[in-house]
Amino acid sequence: MRSGGGGGYKQSPYLDAKVASGELPPVEERLPNITKLPDEILPEYLTYENGNYGGTLRFITSIVNWDADVFVGDNEALLTMESAASDTITPNLVESFEANEDQTEFTFKLREGLKWSDGVPVTMEDFRFAINDFVFNETLNPVVSAWMRDGGVMTGDPFTFEEIDEWTFKLKFKMPYGGFAVHLSIAGWKGYTELLKPAHFLKKFHPDYADEIHGSIENYIEFMTPYAKCMGYDAFTLDDVFKVFEQVDCTNWELTDPNDALTSVYFKDAGHTENFPMLYAWVMTSSGNGVSTFERNPYYHKVDAAGQQLPYIDTLTSTLVENMEMVQMKYISGEADFGRESATIDNITLYKENEARANITAYVTRTHMNPTDVAVNVNYPDSAWQEVAGDVRFRKALALAIDAEEILDAVYKGFGEINPYYPCTADIDAANALLDELGMKVGADGYRTAPSGAPFSWSIYNNNEANDIIPVCELLVEFWKEIGLKCDVKTIESTMRDAMTQANEIPMRVSWIHTTQLWHYLDWFNGNWAPMWDFWWTKGQQNDWEPPQDVKDFYLAIESLMTTDPETAVNETLPKLVDYMSENLYIIEPLINVQQCVIINSGIGNVPTDGVGISWNFGVEQLFYK
Repeated sequence: MRSGGGGGYKQSPYLDAKVASGELPPVEERLPNITKLPDEILPEYLTYENGNYGGTLRFITSIVNWDADVFVGDNEALLTMESAASDTITPNLVESFEANEDQTEFTFKLREGLKWSDGVPVTMEDFRFAINDFVFNETLNPVVSAWMRDGGVMTGDPFTFEEIDEWTFKLKFKMPYGGFAVHLSIAGWKGYTELLKPAHFLKKFHPDYADEIHGSIENYIEFMTPYAKCMGYDAFTLDDVFKVFEQVDCTNWELTDPNDALTSVYFKDAGHTENFPMLYAWVMTSSGNGVSTFERNPYYHKVDAAGQQLPYIDTLTSTLVENMEMVQMKYISGEADFGRESATIDNITLYKENEARANITAYVTRTHMNPTDVAVNVNYPDSAWQEVAGDVRFRKALALAIDAEEILDAVYKGFGEINPYYPCTADIDAANALLDELGMKVGADGYRTAPSGAPFSWSIYNNNEANDIIPVCELLVEFWKEIGLKCDVKTIESTMRDAMTQANEIPMRVSWIHTTQLWHYLDWFNGNWAPMWDFWWTKGQQNDWEPPQDVKDFYLAIESLMTTDPETAVNETLPKLVDYMSENLYIIEPLINVQQCVIINSGIGNVPTDGVGISWNFGVEQLFYK
């Protein structure tokens, strides 16, 4: 754990006037007793400099009320995982945490002196309120999330919350759950907002505090009615509690949405004047004409080694444009200072050509997903498909015919690596031999039939979620044509794709998935290479598609990633999962470590040199203008 000390702190000049006028207390009174030194980026990827204060960091988004780069950069969790995909977890919003030997009890010590963005101290009451009055309140939260239950599954019992003293509490499970700390740091980008809420702000909207705060339930209803009207309801009844409370409560997913972050604006007609209290480095202060502005949180808990309160940069802006093409134009015209989510490797030449003019640097680093993986649906009910798809020889023939080197060069311009675990070596002779062995004969049209002699063809489905998807699919068609297999490409929108997947109507899908890059996502594409087996496993055996024992063991191993401690998960379980999948080839991964671009203003310091690209967002509060 790396923590700052006490005393000798410095603040941004941006706040000097507010301190001088008495609007803000001195920086020493705004920081917790034990501050946090940043550790979001692994030391081997960043030679940290104590930076300068000032400036605005400009972001671009094409999605209304959502900016992924701002969200990932500004979001905070109770714990921190270093570099997005490691097995090292440190305290963040809490001062310390520890697990007992069997990983059933997790003890947390609050960071004494930590304050919400409105200056109110964070206390045990904020955890107590979030857990007892939200997580375990069936009106406001009808279902306790699986990650809060034994084993991280819906069939488990929820944790129990035990207060030790005013600064210490435990979350206890009935069975080992070593991955629980991963959930509190990064898995699912949950942030702190499910277990920690500003009780001083939210209690007045909670029905259980109607008498305590409003004097009676009737007064509570009268208080809530203007809020309900702001949401379009003519009146307020207790049946509307969930809807109103949900709108008032700004979760981490809503921190870039002005309808949630700017409660003073959204509920202005209700006489509401406060914005939602937060614990982020920057909090939204205005939004209009397509631009949202975030100002530094004067109570943010992190400092650098020189005692300077972070962040270094005073303001963020997120500008909405109409589409992804406009995002790219903003990048190359110098109207953005940071871009990762929408920066694509196929545009690297365009970015490089415009670096000097736009005062940007286009960095190349690893992406957090594995690109264009192929899922072979062994459950697809077509009779000809069923003759061969369940045989690993067919899947191996598919892999052998793929030329991973050609994909790497033609689609990714060489920015990646050939996956050594998969035999995607363009070995046409070996692939043909396997298909011959299966009894798939070549007909007069040059294409193979099923062993029974039935015509054999299929479609490769995708929803074009990234620029590389369709080019890779088109290459696959050509690779497999060389071994006498007939297929085509079908691009459909995501809603239809999901419906067809659930109905088991997709024989093969190509998509980006996480597998090893973000191991805690537990993303092995199970619902695509065997949707009926996956349904049997996840829905309590509600169909007749019972998976074979080795597949059950594979599912159990995936689940164990989050029940064992992170070190065991990464160093022992994960390699076994990789071996199993590369042997059975339910998914085929021709490439690994494909690179992505990160666009950053050339005048900015504390830019990492490597690591998973999305982790660069985690260190945004450390960036500074030189």
